[in-house]
Amino acid sequence: MLITNQEMLKGYRTGTRLWQGIPSIERTKNGRFFYAFYAGGTKEEIGNYVLLYACREGETCDIPVAVTYREGSRCFDPCLWIDPLGRLWFIWSMMPEDAVYASLCERPDDEVLSFGEPFRIAEGVMMNKPTVLSTGEWLFPIASWHPSMRGYYVGGNLSLCGAFAYKTVDNGKTFTCLGGADIPRRSFDEHMLLEQEDGRLSMFIRTHYGIGLSESYDRGAHWCEGRDSRLGGPSSRFHIRRLPSGRILLINHYQYQGRNNLTALLSEDDGKTYPHTLLLDERANVSYPDVATDEEGNLYVIYDRERGGFLSSLDEVYSQAREVLVARVTEADILAGKLVSPTSYLSRVISKLGKYEKEQENPFGEYHRYSNDELATRILQAHKGEAVVQAVFDAYPPNCVNRHRLDSESIDRRIAALAAGGYTDHALLCSLIDEMRRAYETGSEWQPVVERTKQLISQHLAEPITLSWLAGEIGISMHYLCHLFKKTTGTTIVSYIQACRMSYAKQLLLTGEERISEIAARCGFDGASYFTEVFTAAEGISPSEYRRLHQ
Repeated sequence: MLITNQEMLKGYRTGTRLWQGIPSIERTKNGRFFYAFYAGGTKEEIGNYVLLYACREGETCDIPVAVTYREGSRCFDPCLWIDPLGRLWFIWSMMPEDAVYASLCERPDDEVLSFGEPFRIAEGVMMNKPTVLSTGEWLFPIASWHPSMRGYYVGGNLSLCGAFAYKTVDNGKTFTCLGGADIPRRSFDEHMLLEQEDGRLSMFIRTHYGIGLSESYDRGAHWCEGRDSRLGGPSSRFHIRRLPSGRILLINHYQYQGRNNLTALLSEDDGKTYPHTLLLDERANVSYPDVATDEEGNLYVIYDRERGGFLSSLDEVYSQAREVLVARVTEADILAGKLVSPTSYLSRVISKLGKYEKEQENPFGEYHRYSNDELATRILQAHKGEAVVQAVFDAYPPNCVNRHRLDSESIDRRIAALAAGGYTDHALLCSLIDEMRRAYETGSEWQPVVERTKQLISQHLAEPITLSWLAGEIGISMHYLCHLFKKTTGTTIVSYIQACRMSYAKQLLLTGEERISEIAARCGFDGASYFTEVFTAAEGISPSEYRRLHQ
């Protein structure tokens, strides 16, 4: 999961990625900077990885010092933090496992860096720095996303949703989940915690209308009903912290139209007002700030600009800046509304993507450039075994408009014949490509085949669900459906069905009084004994014990 081998890290140099963003920053006492952000694939998806760089101020980043990657998973939302002991925490989130991991670097100023074995902090997602309370406790802001925000993956406890504070009193050896807030219209949480002068804890949460606010008067055990903080923002990550001077720093979009006008703001009345502002970057699509500080009072603000993700062609990608930038400012600069400190600067690029080294691999599926014969040749040169068929599916994905034009039986026969011949028959592959291409090109409008599959599973959880039945209901090749579902969600249909049944079972155990046998039947398990066996294997406790502990 954590790659530190120098030769392997060369494979993650700047030219190997199409897009990048969502950065974090830290600075050691001796002036070494650490930057982290994530990339991988053509968008934020399964296959993403997190990159960690160690640089001196002013240096640009090319080859990282560490990368987190796991096949079939998504590593994302990095967070860097130097704790009170001087250790660097390299933190990231994982899908579809739905968990937060970390690796510690005990001596981040050493010439040769050493990172500890990655360990699991908690279930959920985290992307902002922890807060050290006046009592010495460390609070980590970890969220458990609502199902509507989970998108294409399944994981975690769907009955436990909200923005939480996880407490550690032993320097990160163990963590305890405190209370959480479920603010209306929250959007991916991305929350931060702030200790107020009167001892209150404030939790600021990303929402669809800007930044929501919830408060705790018992050190995080319980949180008040959420409300609008009135701080505004275009539903994007922000940064808030108390500075050694006692002032509160907020990095947010100010007087904005979309994600522009990234601004540093200062409050001198414990967050009631923010009258002091310094515009950091007025351009469009600048977002996701994080902040590090030094002993001289400098504030280092990292952010991204025009990430380049979620596009559909290389031309579109190359039109984007795809930059990670840093600004260095002081409180005096913000109070003055302009740079007055001699060492301050704005918009310094530390990483910028250029030409993609793997253009020939056709990352956006621009397969129309090739004839059937040319595409078959390219596929056979690049792939072996079942990957040959998967490459065809990647080239021509099914949708609700074209799937009725596909002869599922004919496709399955061709695939079986390809398999029988070791997936090397060029002519047979050409015929499969031709059949897929003709259907695709006469109905290219996208419709959510995977969402329809999920819907069918949800509606028939209590019944036996087979792959052939799902494919027949949707009118698509079974091989095609399995490939598309795995590629889109990162998990197999069988695993997804099992996860849905387990999630539904947990909800019934927590909210009702039905017998275990009745719950087993409602969730599609073949008897109470089998349900108990599967549940115990997955959760470590029986359904009855789970109900007792959580009710």
